[in-house]
Amino acid sequence: MIRSKALVGAGAVFIVAALVSPLISSAFTSESDKTEKVEPLPTQSYAKVEGVWTYDCEFPVQRPEQIMLTCADGGMIVIDIKWRTWNSKEAIGSGIYSQNMCEPNCAEGKRVEVPVRLRLSELFEYKGRKVLKNLDIKAVSGRELPNGTAGFTWDVAEFAVKMNFEE
Repeated sequence: MIRSKALVGAGAVFIVAALVSPLISSAFTSESDKTEKVEPLPTQSYAKVEGVWTYDCEFPVQRPEQIMLTCADGGMIVIDIKWRTWNSKEAIGSGIYSQNMCEPNCAEGKRVEVPVRLRLSELFEYKGRKVLKNLDIKAVSGRELPNGTAGFTWDVAEFAVKMNFEE
């Protein structure tokens, strides 16, 4: 019985405090302290940046020597990239696809590396930059990638756009 009276009493104090708090707060606020509601700024415009870009994780780059596909752990990356062409239609190059096989776990896993052909395409504008976003990765000489396929496409801009990264 004593316990329930204590709970009722505590509940009553809480309710009174919740009701009285705004009244006390407004009594000590002067008119100069009150501010009007601030409207959000319009969408920011970005200055044009020259050239054609792509992304290595969230970082805008031109003619990168490597592109990390899995930015959190580095498990999938293309290294030693050499670009033959680089323009607003596409970029063509070659490199080494490297993937951590995570066997028996990712910390102890061995990397498998395969020579690949690369093609960046699908130009779009993002934050003032012309960006090639789709990276086609194809194994060369009839080889397979570690996932058992001859190739795949990766949106290298997706992470940067989702992160809304500012540079």
